[in-house]
Amino acid sequence: MNPSNNQSRLSACEGATSTEPAATTPQPKWVAVIDDTVIAAPQRQVRADVLKTQGKVCPGNVLVRDRNSDRDEIIPDEVVVDLGEGNVFYALPRCEADWKSSRESPAKLAYVIDDRPETTTNADQTGKTLREWFSLPLTTGLFRDYESPEDRAVGLADPAAFTAGPVFYTRHRHSHLKIIVNKKTFTEADGVKEIMTGREIAALVAENPDRTEVFRLGKEPPEKILLDQQVSTKGCPEFRVIRLDVKGGFEPARIERELAQMRENGLAAEFHPGPPAVVIYRRIPARPGYPHLQETDVLVQVPSGYPGQPLDGAWLPDKSPLLGRVVGSPQGSPKEIAGLRWHLVSYHPHNGGGAPPWNKDRHGFHTYVDEIMVWVYRAKE
Repeated sequence: MNPSNNQSRLSACEGATSTEPAATTPQPKWVAVIDDTVIAAPQRQVRADVLKTQGKVCPGNVLVRDRNSDRDEIIPDEVVVDLGEGNVFYALPRCEADWKSSRESPAKLAYVIDDRPETTTNADQTGKTLREWFSLPLTTGLFRDYESPEDRAVGLADPAAFTAGPVFYTRHRHSHLKIIVNKKTFTEADGVKEIMTGREIAALVAENPDRTEVFRLGKEPPEKILLDQQVSTKGCPEFRVIRLDVKGGFEPARIERELAQMRENGLAAEFHPGPPAVVIYRRIPARPGYPHLQETDVLVQVPSGYPGQPLDGAWLPDKSPLLGRVVGSPQGSPKEIAGLRWHLVSYHPHNGGGAPPWNKDRHGFHTYVDEIMVWVYRAKE
């Protein structure tokens, strides 16, 4: 996974016409992650002892596929490992291995973008969810890395299934095709093609394109494009996509993805659609030895314009000993939300409170929890 090599391949593809016949089935690159170290694999199926050698695993240790359970999968050295079934491993002394291991729990999957791995158990990603998961701007050019010069752009609506290859990279690429959707510019790197359906255009800006109406601007009145209708994208046409339903001005699917990312890292949180819509972080720890409590739940309200509108403030359980001890003053009277009584505290991390300015493409509930943890940790005695 050498970014400079990838750039060279892209330049060659864009700047010249090759006389070599194209491979009919280019093979994606595969990697294994062993004890948090990324190991390039020659193909999807590799013997366990080969992975151990490349990962510099002690010969006296066994390879264990991480299934996030108390009985992860022990893999004998002679077994051929299918990385498509899970590519996250760790090494364990042979004498400590439980050979009654289980394959029941889902295996961890490591996607890699620009040599940076992130683990999940969701194998059915899209170009949009991958960009959001890795905190990349949605306009970033994303490419699946193949063992050939035929790397392919992954648009926002394109599938990015793990089994089709977990290795990607980003590039700024000169685009010949551009369209404007809801005042935002999209290019080939986002999945723009010479001919697109109304549904594909809607998917550039909508979580559920089937619940939208699409219009091509430039005429009065604007021309309605049916979801299955094909249109040309030449000449940088402009479109407007209107959702048929509006639920509080935000997309619950994005919040669920952010919370799922937190849960994979052992943090507990839950979304309550309300009204009001809130996220409750569970068991946020206080600093060791804090005399008033060991942990607390914290509630954060979902702004109606989220993620364009930043997260702000925090609610503590009514009569919490942290009230008056954490940064920020208690506001108003307690309110009953999601079946419990909570008290709002004036805490503004992204507005002068030490956190960076809010960036809707990088920040979310999965990053706001970092500010909440610092906030609780720094409570006065």
